[in-house]
Amino acid sequence: MKVPVVSTFKNPHSCRHCSGIHLDLDVRRPKLPCFWCDFDGVPKGTSHGKYICEQCTREFFIRDNTEHHFTLKLGYDVGGIRDAAEEGCELYSWVWRGISREDSLKKGKYRVELYGWKTRGGRDGLGLMLRVFDGVTGERVPVLVANGVGELDVYAFEGDAAGVYTSCRPYVRDVRSEESMGFARGCLRGCLEGHAWCRTDQIIEIDMPRRPVGVLGGERVEYGDIPSRVLDLGRLDEPRLRLVETWEEGEELLGRISRGGFVALSYCWGGDQRAKLLSENLDAYKRSIDPLSLDQTLQDAIWVARQVGFQYLWIDALCIIQDNLDGFGTNPDKAFEITRMASYYGRATLTISAASASAAAEGFLAPRAFSPFRTGPVCVLLRNHDTKDIIGTVYLVEEHPSTPAEPITTRGWTLQESLLSRRILVFAQRQLYWSCVNSFAGAGGDVTVLTDRMIPGRRSLVEGVYPVGSLIDTSTTAQWGVIVEEYTRRFLGQEGDKLWAVGALAEQIVKVGRARGEKKRYVAGLLIDEEDKKSWLSALMWRPVDPGRKRPRRYRAPTWSWAGVNGEVRVGRLQNEEPAVVENWGVEFAAKGAEYGALKPGAWLRLRGTVMTAEEVGKYGVVIWVKSDNSAMVFFQSFEPCDGPVDRSKWTGLSDQPLWELKMLEDSPEDKEAIMTTLANSDFQSMLLLIALDVWHTQGVAGILVERGAGDQTGLCQRRGSFFLEKTDYARGHPDVKSNFFELGHTETLKII
Repeated sequence: MKVPVVSTFKNPHSCRHCSGIHLDLDVRRPKLPCFWCDFDGVPKGTSHGKYICEQCTREFFIRDNTEHHFTLKLGYDVGGIRDAAEEGCELYSWVWRGISREDSLKKGKYRVELYGWKTRGGRDGLGLMLRVFDGVTGERVPVLVANGVGELDVYAFEGDAAGVYTSCRPYVRDVRSEESMGFARGCLRGCLEGHAWCRTDQIIEIDMPRRPVGVLGGERVEYGDIPSRVLDLGRLDEPRLRLVETWEEGEELLGRISRGGFVALSYCWGGDQRAKLLSENLDAYKRSIDPLSLDQTLQDAIWVARQVGFQYLWIDALCIIQDNLDGFGTNPDKAFEITRMASYYGRATLTISAASASAAAEGFLAPRAFSPFRTGPVCVLLRNHDTKDIIGTVYLVEEHPSTPAEPITTRGWTLQESLLSRRILVFAQRQLYWSCVNSFAGAGGDVTVLTDRMIPGRRSLVEGVYPVGSLIDTSTTAQWGVIVEEYTRRFLGQEGDKLWAVGALAEQIVKVGRARGEKKRYVAGLLIDEEDKKSWLSALMWRPVDPGRKRPRRYRAPTWSWAGVNGEVRVGRLQNEEPAVVENWGVEFAAKGAEYGALKPGAWLRLRGTVMTAEEVGKYGVVIWVKSDNSAMVFFQSFEPCDGPVDRSKWTGLSDQPLWELKMLEDSPEDKEAIMTTLANSDFQSMLLLIALDVWHTQGVAGILVERGAGDQTGLCQRRGSFFLEKTDYARGHPDVKSNFFELGHTETLKII
């Protein structure tokens, strides 16, 4: 059997079908209307690089009046395209995917070409799209992108004359090379000199100035933001490695770190480490640390920090005492240091993200393996449309629509490490990337120059690794919703870390909210606005995506908090009214002063609203268990019943036809078992309560399920799940669900733990 050849940039695809095809460049200067004199013509260029109206000499405020149009005309009709695709031509295979589903194109004569255009060269990538024309009339025939093709990206090597017209470059697989390190140093320098947004960890509004008039002055780290301990790496020509306690060393050291900055490492532990800071080796580490005793990721981080010009590096395993890592507040050094994570990552001059390594032992500087493209690279010559002179060589590439997730994006702790950071060097599985609050870039790929991020828009070139500043256009409540949903998809090695590992990020969001004039408060994982009563109800309307995950073995958070369950959750968003109110609440922190950390058992809130018992609801309707979906919004109507579609025809002959359906979603298997036990015993049905938190016009009522007196908690309630009460077809002529619920229910204040 013939083994297919994998195309690379060193060995690109070229065959008898596509080797003679050229990509033609046509440089045009389009007409522009002058609003002063109504002249419609091509602007005239001046010796000062400006463009003026040829008739009235008024200036056009444009940077460039040049358009670059690129056309690749194919030499085959539809039948020839199909034949070339069947023979294995990668270019024609891509084209055939785009037109093969259009039955109308399989008959008649059509002309097919690839086309793209840009307003100027160099700064942007270039993509080519498929265009089809009627071979007789010349009219363009629409072809849906949904047919399976989007764009072919146009790549060129640095130094090739064709590179002037596209910034797409081959990926740099050797992340340890001078090319990669030069990219890192260049991005860091460009950001430090020109990105005002990246000087602060609190971008309050999107209209804050992004760029200075000139070059920004030197950046300084405030003394209060300098870590308690850092690693002293020495210099490139005189390396050393030792731990220093910054405040013990005094003013001289603090001044050097303030002026020169420091680097923080974000990485996956992936189990215990060979060497870490303990109470027993603290003094020895202050004298010297043997680099070879460290796991490879830590060794690699030390090398990178030196290469980009830093003497001081912060790594949690070597800068926080790692005794008693249970996450429940029994390590005072860790409890204190975690409260400073917002400063450490937020004020670090640079964060190194070892995104590709799933464990500290792996390291992240090994050359990257080549991952084949979906199409190409296909080698094509770029030529001038008018003179037919060859300009250079380009490569047509189609990326795979999805790439494997980086290991670092699967771990809980690393989320806040990237979101809090202002500048990140991301060592991904493919190559090295840069992401800062203002811009992003890659050492190779389709974005190779520092490109201002559009807000809203693409957050990062590496999915899941980006600064929280990219969410600046959204409210702090929406930002927190994005964070919770992303965070709960990730894995934590210690159950007790659930609130610790996102606490610094919560603190940062609260600070941003207050800087915006909002009165934000963080309570057991929930972000509350003290001036907006509805914010409590919205925060309580979270739901698990997979209710099959058990609750933690030890107390971690109250049942009314998403932090009290394991697995991914979706946050709530209220639709209409405010049928309930949180009157007061109470929490006690596991560590003194750590209001964004773990909690001691006993957190509670008093919720006042309209309540119905399961017994009362059962008199008028039926119960349907539903399973969650991956929807970002809480639409219970879209949920699927657990036991398959509901056969509602069996209700037709009943004397008491149901007026509503009670759709219930448990929070965990233990909660479902408790609910089922209660429902099965008529003596206890009054203990299962439905409290409304939201109403959907007249269509239904949504809220949470609580059980009164669960276990030995007499009089107290525990959250067990969420519900949606929906009208059935048999309820025509009867009052709507909203009216029924609030008329039949009663007002009560519940204390939920």
